[in-house]
Amino acid sequence: MAKPYLIYKTSNGIYYAEILLPDGTHANKKSTGCRNRTEAEKVVMGWIVNGNIPTRINGKENRKTNVDKISFFNNLQNYDFSQDEVLKIVTTLQERKLIQSFVIANTPQSKPIEEYLEEFWNFDKSPYIHEKQLRGQSIHRDYCLGQLTRIKTYWYPLLAGKAVGEITRDDVYKIFTDETVSKLAPKTINSIVNALTIPMKWAYFHGLTNNNCYDGILKCTAKSKKREVLTLEQALAVFCTEWENDSARLANMLAFYTGMRQGEIAALRLEDIGSDRIYIRHSWSKFEGLKETKTNECREIKIPSQLRDMLLIQANMNPHNEGIKGFVFYGLNPEHPTDPKNWLKYLHRALKKIGYSNPKEICFHAWRHLWCSRVCDLISDKRVVMTGSGHKTEFMLDHYAEHLETEHALETLEKAQEQIFLPILKKAENIIDVEAETIDCTEQIA
Repeated sequence: MAKPYLIYKTSNGIYYAEILLPDGTHANKKSTGCRNRTEAEKVVMGWIVNGNIPTRINGKENRKTNVDKISFFNNLQNYDFSQDEVLKIVTTLQERKLIQSFVIANTPQSKPIEEYLEEFWNFDKSPYIHEKQLRGQSIHRDYCLGQLTRIKTYWYPLLAGKAVGEITRDDVYKIFTDETVSKLAPKTINSIVNALTIPMKWAYFHGLTNNNCYDGILKCTAKSKKREVLTLEQALAVFCTEWENDSARLANMLAFYTGMRQGEIAALRLEDIGSDRIYIRHSWSKFEGLKETKTNECREIKIPSQLRDMLLIQANMNPHNEGIKGFVFYGLNPEHPTDPKNWLKYLHRALKKIGYSNPKEICFHAWRHLWCSRVCDLISDKRVVMTGSGHKTEFMLDHYAEHLETEHALETLEKAQEQIFLPILKKAENIIDVEAETIDCTEQIA
């Protein structure tokens, strides 16, 4: 066994020693004061066994350096520690604020952060998503794909090579100094932060890290940009102009009259068209296909016969022979509707035709905002509006928890729709001559 020191004789005949340090190097040479090698080695072993190395020999102060630490470090290199013993050592160091974080080899904490995050946001494999689904909480595939994209784009370059247990709050704060990220909108930056802090919070509560790196993160103040919405007069002009695609015009008209979401319109099948209403049972996502609505609940919205007839004509043109399961706004593949992005493209072209200054500022969802704002002008009972719009936030549920009979709400909504939107629909279809200036939405419906 190698000796924990080196010993040699100098030109003056005195033996000097160098003690082996934990990192494999040797301490500065120390004089033993002996001219005999055997006696010199006894002195050196006395230093090591007794835990003292003199800084000077024969000096006035004769100060000594405690070598307990050296012995301890040497033992660390040679002892076989159990995982519990290792945990006790590093936990003690962390409690004394000597280390901020630690990762023990061959534990869940040592999992590479890239591997953990990719699994966490994998819709089919994530234990987090599985937990949410077991609790009946809603989470969608396209949301998870968006978060994974943010992880790969913004977080992988900052966290590359680290393990789950190494990530600290300082790592999270690095995102706020990233030049690329700093140019993004506040709401987008917050989404990027959430893409990491949500997995790290789950990891903390499931024993995958000892670091709480999600609390106390000051996010950006997300002031939403005001969404541009057309006026009723502009809507009339849009639907009265010639469109390049009749199917896109009908989809926009349906959104205008019902306030339906884009995915809900894309998901419409022939079986969803009732005698006087639409049954909104599904939504469409390019990642998930046909899925439940945003609130996981079905709802109904009444439509006039004119709009119903147009929808039936559109559905009957479906060439795929799917029967009542066929999509109203069908695509080339019988299992997929048309790409709803095209509806916005043709809307922008129609807006350009009527001389709208900046068509690109109008999104398809603007129809929903127009519907909600105008209906709320006529109907003071927000529960009635929610029946048609499908809004169901926790705040709204708490505020409007009182039961409301659905059919009565639909009838009230129907009156508002007929007063606000039907004149425009009729004018656009040349059913009756209704001047745009006759549109009056001032009379409130009880």
